[in-house]
Amino acid sequence: MLNKIFEALGADKVFLSAVILAGGSGSRFGSDKPKQFTEINGKPVILHTLLAFENCPDVNEIVIVCRAGEEELYRAICERNGITKFSRAVHGGETRQQSSVRGFAGISEKANYVAFHDGARCLIKPETVSAVLKEARFSKSCAIAASAVTDTIKEKSSLDKVVSTLDRSRLAAAATPQIFYANVYRAAAFTAEKDGYVGTDDASLAEKYGFEVRLVDCGRDNIKITYPEDIIFAEAILKRREEQAND
Repeated sequence: MLNKIFEALGADKVFLSAVILAGGSGSRFGSDKPKQFTEINGKPVILHTLLAFENCPDVNEIVIVCRAGEEELYRAICERNGITKFSRAVHGGETRQQSSVRGFAGISEKANYVAFHDGARCLIKPETVSAVLKEARFSKSCAIAASAVTDTIKEKSSLDKVVSTLDRSRLAAAATPQIFYANVYRAAAFTAEKDGYVGTDDASLAEKYGFEVRLVDCGRDNIKITYPEDIIFAEAILKRREEQAND
């Protein structure tokens, strides 16, 4: 009954800010051109990503975290391509965690949920963003996109000897978006900075300080462009999606 009253009063109204992290150097990509500007089907990687968040009805604004000096470049990309939800571009920090914190500092004061997403995960679907948000709202904490682990995973020693074979039914490959109730991220990030803790992803901060993190299976096609051959995989996935849409 109370939840219905709160909803009627607008207390449960969602304002979702999407922080797109596009400040990586792309050193593993092996090209003079940053991977986020490499084209897939005639569009830069980063534009595919931005369009997915633009077309998600649950997203209210987009903040881009980029390298220093690229702020106006991203503003121009958004203006040319109809990214109306673009709010601002800010330059990132020395680490992924610092970049996320800077992006978070740039979101609207209205935001009660924040999504962190790798700019290089350009095949994200708008409906996946909505599905992760739904879980984050349910828990009032954090939810992340993930996929099942299908390979056999070996734990190894420092001498490259097998220690054990992990139970893959209990494993998940973390991806993005990772969506937080804004106050949860604020508390976790502040405490991590005070403690000097550096996580491997945004959700690991929530885990570290006892907040619940839920997993949302996003399938195996939410790939991250890391190596040149990933462009081939991405093009194949987009072609398959187009064929399915025309069936």
